[in-house]
Amino acid sequence: QVLASHVRSLMPDHLTDVRSTDQHNVKPWFNGRLDYSPSVPALEQAGFPLIGGRLDYVAGRPLAVVVYGRRQHVINVFSWPSAGDAPEAASAERGYHMLHWRSGGVERWVVSDLNPAELESFAVLLRRGDVAVDAGSRTR
Repeated sequence: QVLASHVRSLMPDHLTDVRSTDQHNVKPWFNGRLDYSPSVPALEQAGFPLIGGRLDYVAGRPLAVVVYGRRQHVINVFSWPSAGDAPEAASAERGYHMLHWRSGGVERWVVSDLNPAELESFAVLLRRGDVAVDAGSRTR
């Protein structure tokens, strides 16, 4: 279902509900639309600019999708609250690459037609951004 949602998002006018390169516009957009707040790290300095975000549905559950880019490629980051941890698993289907993991109470799917090495680099940065956000929230 995650892959089908990714493919649907590539249709004209389906990629984002909020289009912005500013994480301070995208993250608050989810307030009141979901019962959790997704992580929206700034990764443009590493070559993965933020494009925006959207509300999507997988298995009947509303969830956050934060959208990044890499050259002409779209990277969809699906996330929702989840118990337990699971190591990263990689898979490919119909020309798309997918990474999946659970940690820190969040389940993530990262989907793109970007090559596997660059997608893995993106996932490493995403996890680092999450750690930085978690550390910042604990110091307050």
